Amino acid sequence: MQSDKNIKSLIRKYISGQYTPAELEEIREFIAKPGSQQLFDEVLEEQGTGLIPEDDIDQPHLEDKLKFFYQKLHQQSQKEIPEQAPRVVSIFNKRYLRHVAIWTVFILGAAIYGITRFRKVPVKEQIAFHEQVNPLGQRSKIVLPDSSEVYLGAGSRLHYPDKFASNTREISLEGEAFFQVTKNPHKPFIIHTGTVQTRVLGTSFKIDAFKNQPLSVSVATGKVRVDDVRGNKIKSLAVLIPGQMVTYHNSQAITSAVVITEVSDWKDALLSFHNRSLKDVTLILERWYNVKILYRKPAIANKKISVALQADMPLNKIMKVLAATAHFDFIISGQQVNIN
Repeated sequence: MQSDKNIKSLIRKYISGQYTPAELEEIREFIAKPGSQQLFDEVLEEQGTGLIPEDDIDQPHLEDKLKFFYQKLHQQSQKEIPEQAPRVVSIFNKRYLRHVAIWTVFILGAAIYGITRFRKVPVKEQIAFHEQVNPLGQRSKIVLPDSSEVYLGAGSRLHYPDKFASNTREISLEGEAFFQVTKNPHKPFIIHTGTVQTRVLGTSFKIDAFKNQPLSVSVATGKVRVDDVRGNKIKSLAVLIPGQMVTYHNSQAITSAVVITEVSDWKDALLSFHNRSLKDVTLILERWYNVKILYRKPAIANKKISVALQADMPLNKIMKVLAATAHFDFIISGQQVNIN
């Protein structure tokens, strides 16, 4: 009696079509015996069909491969053998009936095996994205799918999905915004601003991330982690708690203190400045009011001031407050302000 190893070798030859007439007769005799299907299954498990195991599930032509294999088995099982004496033919006919019955079971078993063992990659769910773009002079409030709120500043852009992924909540920001993030310890909230990622679980904070300007993150409540991510390299910039901010510029991160109320009041248009140059203040006002502010005397632009401005007031009132603080005259002409 041949060993299982030899029988498996015959099975592989039969499946590949590389067998002699004598080997064909041997395999047919084996098929008629009990327990033959088990060895066929073992050959399949050893990739005798040429199919790839389940670990590699990206097989777009899998169904065609299986169909071709089953068709091949069926055609080979029905091949005519050379004419033989009547008695031999009679014996073969009896064996052939048993052979067909076993092959029917085998093919059905192989089909079930193929369905359960081999599968295609499931189609990924399509997620729609939205983009809110605020022109200069316009602000907006966006409520995200998890009920988190974003107060988007003027001249800023927010990119976000209509549905968050199962394990994270990720959005992209260009410009400035204040965030009130709904707490969810199982789904971190991540804001992408260029290569910098700000990660939270549930908190309130403000981000300034305009192009070609220093990036800053300031925290009102909770804890915030800020990293610079470039490929597989992660550079930790800061882990912030309420009353702290980090400024990142020219690959340098500087952590400093910030007044919590000033961080949260920004969403209500209250702008606070401490020992800032007049030029810094008016650059921000240009964005909020969509105007151009020009200086006749450059020395005035360098004056340091501390002031709080309610930036939802008319521009002429804002300019009167600044003029009284920094001691200058101004003229508003359309979308241009001239400081004398």
